Amino acid sequence: MEKEQVAHDLALIVVENLLEDVDENMGIRQYSKEAVDIYKKAKETIMKELD
Repeated sequence: MEKEQVAHDLALIVVENLLEDVDENMGIRQYSKEAVDIYKKAKETIMKELD
């Protein structure tokens, strides 16, 4: 499996786990933005660690 795919898969797992704790009152746009931000940060961190 290539490094980019591994980082992507692990970042999605991070997003899933962190968003379980998100407040149910959060609107869908805010929720989506939060998910994307978490994904980008997680993937960047994972890519650095895989190097």
